[in-house]
Amino acid sequence: MKIAHISDIHYSKSWMFLRDMLEDCIAMVNQENPDIVIITGDVTDYGLRAEFEGVRDELKKIQSPYLIVPGNHDSRHEGYKKFEEFFGKRFFVKEIDGYKFIGLDSSEPDIDEGRIGRAQLEWLQHHISPQSVVFLHHHLVPIPYTGRERNVLVDAGETLKMLDLHKVPLVLSGHKHVPWVWKVNNTVVSTAGTVSCERTGSNQSFDIIELEEKRVVVEKVSIKSKNRQKYEVII
Repeated sequence: MKIAHISDIHYSKSWMFLRDMLEDCIAMVNQENPDIVIITGDVTDYGLRAEFEGVRDELKKIQSPYLIVPGNHDSRHEGYKKFEEFFGKRFFVKEIDGYKFIGLDSSEPDIDEGRIGRAQLEWLQHHISPQSVVFLHHHLVPIPYTGRERNVLVDAGETLKMLDLHKVPLVLSGHKHVPWVWKVNNTVVSTAGTVSCERTGSNQSFDIIELEEKRVVVEKVSIKSKNRQKYEVII
């Protein structure tokens, strides 16, 4: 299973949105020809209708099928309602080539912190399995080089326990704009950087992931330099 993972587009009229980086990212992803593209939220900056319309049109250029969940910026100004209008359900299960892709909505309206919540965790309990790839916007484990940790997922402990008990091989997230990979017991937790936002000091990037039965290979791909940093994890 070959997965492209992109996050934190922050489509807007702001100078901090780098349209050329988004266009280059999509072109590079198309060259990779992944089986699936996972988009882990903050596709807009303010949750406005014009932003959802604009980013939807850009994402239509992706040639592989994609799955998408909202981030905290997408839930601003009742953007969580617009998200469902433009992209469908905020949390869902999609079976692809023997894997269950489980998208979670970790956003809360008009606040930055993330939460899965008791109702969604109970729903997750009924769907999760060792063949699951779980993806959400907020990070489950603190990310280095991002300053003081203020908005990690507030129920990260309960979520991590469930992932561990069900031997989930791969979890994908975004939010902090800094790419990183952790191994938590036998789960690979990969956080993507930002594709097209200038808000932080990190270079714009996306991930290419090869998921095998006993191995996960994550490549962090710089959009500007085309450099790749590879992480190979045995699970």
